[in-house]
Amino acid sequence: MDEAKNCAFTSIVDDEKVGATKRLKIYHDAYRFRIIEALATAYPKLHVLLGDDLFESTARSYLSVYPSTYRNMRWFGHQMREHLFNTLPEHPIAAEMAQFEWTLALAFDAEDVAELKIQNLAEIPPENWSELRFKFQPAMKVVPLRWNTIAIWKALDSEQTPPALAKNSTYTSWLIWRQNLNSQFRSLEEMEVLALQRGVAGASFGEICEALFDTLGEDATLQAAQYLAGWLEAGLISELRSE
Repeated sequence: MDEAKNCAFTSIVDDEKVGATKRLKIYHDAYRFRIIEALATAYPKLHVLLGDDLFESTARSYLSVYPSTYRNMRWFGHQMREHLFNTLPEHPIAAEMAQFEWTLALAFDAEDVAELKIQNLAEIPPENWSELRFKFQPAMKVVPLRWNTIAIWKALDSEQTPPALAKNSTYTSWLIWRQNLNSQFRSLEEMEVLALQRGVAGASFGEICEALFDTLGEDATLQAAQYLAGWLEAGLISELRSE
C-alpha cells in the first residue's frame, strides 16, 4: 500500500503554485465526491430518507468497506443493502429502500428481449398448454419487503410527507420488471409467487397447476391461467416453448 502511495505521489507534478501533496489531496477529495454523487444518483429516495449528512457519511463508509473495482460507477453501489443492514440497524428501512431502488434500476438497465402477448398464447392449441414452458424477461425480479418501504418510496417520489415507519407481520413479495421502457412494480400474493418461482425454474404450465393444487384444489388450473394471462399482458414472458 505504501509503495502504491509513493508511486502515485512521485507521478504528480510539483510546482510553486500547487505542491504535489495538495494536488494529491484535491484528487483524493474529488474522487470521493464523484463516488458520493454516483451513489446519490443510484439511490435518490434513500438519499432523501437519510438526509445529506447521514447519506454522505454512509457513502464514505461504504467506499472504505467496498473500494471501487469498476470502470463504470453505475455498478459501484450493488452492495449498499448489505452495508446498510450491517451499519445502520437503527434505520431498518434503509436497507430495504436500497434493495428496492437498486432492483428498479437493474430492471431499467436489463437486456431488451421480446415481449410476448396473450395473442401469442391464443395461437397454441389448448391441449398443448400443459407442456408449455416459459422464458421470462431478464428485468424481472421478486423482492421480499417487511417494512412499508413502498409506501414511503411513493410519498418521497411525489415529494409528499412519507407515512410513519411500520413493520408488517410478514414479508410482502414485490414483483419488479420493465414495460414500455419504464420500471414497474406491484405486490404479489403468495400463490402467484409460488407459480412464478416454478415458472422461472423451468416448470411447465401443467406442473405449475399441480403446485397450486394442494392449496387451491380444482381452482388451480383457472388461477394458473389467470396468472399466465397477467404475465403476458405485462410483458414478463419473452418466449413460449412446448416440449
